[in-house]
Amino acid sequence: MTRNHTRIHPTVWLFFGCLLTVLWGCTKPQTDIGLGLRPPTDSLQVRVIDTTTVVFQTVREDSLETDELSTGLLGQVHLPGFSQVTAGLVTQLRLSATDINFGVNPVADSMFLQLRYTGDAYGQLLPQYLSVQPLGDSLSLDSAYHSNLTWETTGEEWVPEGSGPWSFEPTSNLYVGDDTLAPQLRLPLSLDAAQSILDLDSASFDNNAAWFDVVPGIAIQHAGGGHGIAALDINSGLSVMRLHYHNESDTAFYDFLISPLSARVNTFKHHFTQDLADFNNPEVTELDGATTARVLAASGCKTRVSFPHLTSLVDSAGQSPTILKAELTVPVESEWGVKPGNPQDQLFVFLEREDGTFGSTPDQNAPIPIGGEYDAALNAYVFNMTSTVHRFMQGEWVGRNLYLVSSKAGISVAGVVLHGPDHDTPSKLTITLGT
Repeated sequence: MTRNHTRIHPTVWLFFGCLLTVLWGCTKPQTDIGLGLRPPTDSLQVRVIDTTTVVFQTVREDSLETDELSTGLLGQVHLPGFSQVTAGLVTQLRLSATDINFGVNPVADSMFLQLRYTGDAYGQLLPQYLSVQPLGDSLSLDSAYHSNLTWETTGEEWVPEGSGPWSFEPTSNLYVGDDTLAPQLRLPLSLDAAQSILDLDSASFDNNAAWFDVVPGIAIQHAGGGHGIAALDINSGLSVMRLHYHNESDTAFYDFLISPLSARVNTFKHHFTQDLADFNNPEVTELDGATTARVLAASGCKTRVSFPHLTSLVDSAGQSPTILKAELTVPVESEWGVKPGNPQDQLFVFLEREDGTFGSTPDQNAPIPIGGEYDAALNAYVFNMTSTVHRFMQGEWVGRNLYLVSSKAGISVAGVVLHGPDHDTPSKLTITLGT
């Protein structure tokens, strides 16, 4: 009998050889070399610090740049615990069409300042007197103007003597004869002023520059009595001064516009009350915010924030820990969640620059949103400050501060009382470090 010998193909031998090599290479080494390079555990160790020193101060605003904003404010309101705020508007009136011809023997029938409401209002709205006067000096769209602007008028009052007071009704349609108009403040103006415009040389209407030489603009101000501030649309061209007239052959009207191209400035005056009353002294610019601090729009006040000891997190070798997360939580005084002037939807954080101006923090453009929105569940504002805290910890911004300001500083009159770091429910900075 012949025996068949089984022969193993060479490729099979090659496979087994490779397998043995891999298994041998995966055998746990019987040595301690390299173990000292591994962390004791494969998971990242974290440390949370919420005892970092935080310092708050309430700082009076000197002024805000308030030119060419979308919303104007008009009236006077008392915000308990903050201020009595008076708001007004200085603006150009642009021609709605040039080379206008009012016809033969034009006669003014009426003139109204029609200011379209945005729907926002502050405080209880009670009838108040208002003033409209033509400016004595020109405004420029290319210039920067601030909320403490002082202006000159001709002294001529365009609101007829004995008229008013007027009520702000920002959510109610206005009915004029058979017409239904969108919510707006409609102020009758002097018939003499209207006629003086019609009597101008026609060259005054060739272009806006010629018109501004005659009427540079108007100042619209609170003139006494009443209460409440209304927000006005001064950016769409829907707020106008409308002149109704007739001539020998027709009856018509012409609009002078408050438009996006109008130079315009929101102006504010404050008489501070209660805890902020010391701000009425020009020499007092800041107040202690250890227990409570305040933010008030309309060029009122802001809260300065500093972290004086962050550099202590750097070790003696100059090595700084990795900041995984840094959050500033700022609780709100509960009563201010329901009062007029309640917390705004959001506060902004500004960084003081070396030249004394203010700009955004590096977290403004970070992948994780900076936040600052009011959280009703926490009754607090929460800010992501990871990159900002890292820079302070590195000692890059010694002597510079952060400021909490209103997100609608020039177009609202809202205020909020914040808990300081010494409050029973304090503001605090929570830092998560990776080790």
